Amino acid sequence: MNKFEGSYIEWFKSELKGWNPVMWTIWAFGFGFQTSILVTNTITWQAIVTYLATLVGLLCTCSMAEGRPINGLLGLISVVGFVLVNAMAHHWWSVLDQVIFALAIDIPLIKEWRTWGQDFNAKVRKLDGYSWVLTIAAVFIAWLALYKIALRLNDPRPSSDSLVLALGAMASILCLMHVSNTYTLWLAEDAVNIFMWFYALKDGYSPAALPMLVSTIMYTVTAIYGQWFSVWNKAVADNETV
Repeated sequence: MNKFEGSYIEWFKSELKGWNPVMWTIWAFGFGFQTSILVTNTITWQAIVTYLATLVGLLCTCSMAEGRPINGLLGLISVVGFVLVNAMAHHWWSVLDQVIFALAIDIPLIKEWRTWGQDFNAKVRKLDGYSWVLTIAAVFIAWLALYKIALRLNDPRPSSDSLVLALGAMASILCLMHVSNTYTLWLAEDAVNIFMWFYALKDGYSPAALPMLVSTIMYTVTAIYGQWFSVWNKAVADNETV
């Protein structure tokens, strides 16, 4: 197995080089939007936490689209902020989704920083028809179970919040396995998140709703890129299925 032979600092620098300019453009747009939201509204500690989490989180998704394991470090940093934001909005399953993301992707990538991104193209696989059926069935069953629990927790958006976790948890598992279809699930999760944060903004129960809505829209853009234009899509064409 190939592995990075340099120091951690050298690896960190190498991880931020050679990106498609599209990814940096997406992050720059996100930076501009989030900064304008921050400075044109009352600046509170929650606003600052949301601002930092959304910027680091967007950089994480951009690095994931590039197949870079540094997204583990970036993701773990952003998880701290997103857990706080979702907890204050009472989106309990989104809190757990972030924790699962950290456990299934961020921490393993931090531990495997020397090897996970090496020979990336050869590792990427895709789901076959049977695996898709199992995946969809697992997501649906998890959604139903989580929805019933969310009702007991007085989650303001029980159906959408539980679906976010069902999709996100499965996407995290597929990502760790180098399965490109993780982006299909992330696209679906982003669509649900847009719906959830739109209504959080409309109903006014979370002061972080607007920056989180913008963040989710930017996540959707990176997911679209990851699904059809990234190294994940290009690498999977000649590889095996699972």
